[in-house]
Amino acid sequence: MDNTRIKILLPILAGISVLLGTFLFYLAFVFNPITKESLRNDSFFVYDVPIHIDDFSLTDHSGDTVTQDLLANKWTLVFFGYTFCPDICPLTMASIRQFYDLLETNSAVNDVQVAMISVDPNRDTPEKLASYVGFFNPAFIGLTGDYSSLYSLSRQMNVAFSYLRVDDENYLVTHNGEIMLIDPEGNNVGFFKAPYQPELMLENFQAVKTYLSK
Repeated sequence: MDNTRIKILLPILAGISVLLGTFLFYLAFVFNPITKESLRNDSFFVYDVPIHIDDFSLTDHSGDTVTQDLLANKWTLVFFGYTFCPDICPLTMASIRQFYDLLETNSAVNDVQVAMISVDPNRDTPEKLASYVGFFNPAFIGLTGDYSSLYSLSRQMNVAFSYLRVDDENYLVTHNGEIMLIDPEGNNVGFFKAPYQPELMLENFQAVKTYLSK
């Protein structure tokens, strides 16, 4: 086959590939529609009605005051944890880091941010949080505040936490392990369910965006 025919055929084949891909995507969307039930069976719990997050005031890991405006115009993954946590928190943050890395690989990271909110304000200073979240990714945000503010915000996100004293100097904090998803309008739309698999989290995230855009 001469070069002239090859030059003619290549654009035609490319066009056919695009049309075929579009058709297959259409078939998958029509015959496998994304529903609340399918999401809930696939490691993401989507609320029947999104929960709007009321105004709040916290301190970030740089020592600056942040409000509800932090949630505007981005999808936000929120995890309530603490830096002294021996197991669940570092494992969860590692899963979020891997999910975030996948977003970067797929060039889909610009509209996503990650915030870890401390449930241990007595020990988790902004400096401590900066070191902790920065270990997982420099772009991650650490947040803390007084107990009243943290309690109020956690209740809005259906998160509970309590303190378990180990001895006179040490204590643990029991808390939910879910990863909340906040939409760009500041609504809590649901949460990722453990055990966390970064690839599945990415699929769920894309599915949630498609479901909510209907």
